[in-house]
Amino acid sequence: MSVNPKKFSILWQRIKYLKSGNFHGVSGNWLSKNSTGIYSSIDVFADFDPANFELDSRDLVRGKQTFKKISKLKSGLNFSSNFDCEEGLACFLYAYILKRRPVVVIETGVANGITTNVIMKALENTRGTLHSFDVESQSKNVYQGLGSWTFHLLSGNLQKEFRKVVAQIGHVDLWIHDSDHGYSWQSYEYRLAQESLSTTGLLVSDDIDSSTAWGLCKELFIESYAIFDKRKFFGIAKLAKENRNPSEK
Repeated sequence: MSVNPKKFSILWQRIKYLKSGNFHGVSGNWLSKNSTGIYSSIDVFADFDPANFELDSRDLVRGKQTFKKISKLKSGLNFSSNFDCEEGLACFLYAYILKRRPVVVIETGVANGITTNVIMKALENTRGTLHSFDVESQSKNVYQGLGSWTFHLLSGNLQKEFRKVVAQIGHVDLWIHDSDHGYSWQSYEYRLAQESLSTTGLLVSDDIDSSTAWGLCKELFIESYAIFDKRKFFGIAKLAKENRNPSEK
């Protein structure tokens, strides 16, 4: 029996999609339909403040300045600059940490350490702790400051080892995903984050347009937002709504 090459090609593409995710990415329209809201920049998001974060605009500016300084020092240090975060994500994390003062933060994906150092610059002021996870040992020395930072090198059965260490850490206030952006790992990590975050915890994920995993956040979280950076989207998902005084903005 002969096999139709075209049908075989389509079948193989679907198998790869189910296994690894949609590496061709999703559209802004898809993100809009699968998020509570979508915004063209972090500045627009902060102006509308749909999540009631009440971020300080001065902290956003300082976050951008911090990102630029760290990028000059760290970009391309261990890996290609393609692994670096972008300005919008960096300044949001900086401003959010200074405003909300999370005690325990988890970050997955370290690479050149740009996000790590931006986070730590904020945590040095709030005295929070960052746990960073990666599968590459080159990233173990990206932060040299005096803040509370622990690097975890994952190997072997990654999901099993990751879950074990997260359980040892205990409650988490802020979870930042920037590691494997395939559907399989991304969806696994979103679920683990939802299980591990404190009641008022927040999930932040870079590259949410890389697979359809972000759609899970509509089920796992009460609110989710997509924000465009320089060349990709990052996402924010909240476990609980916050009440705002009617007399306020």
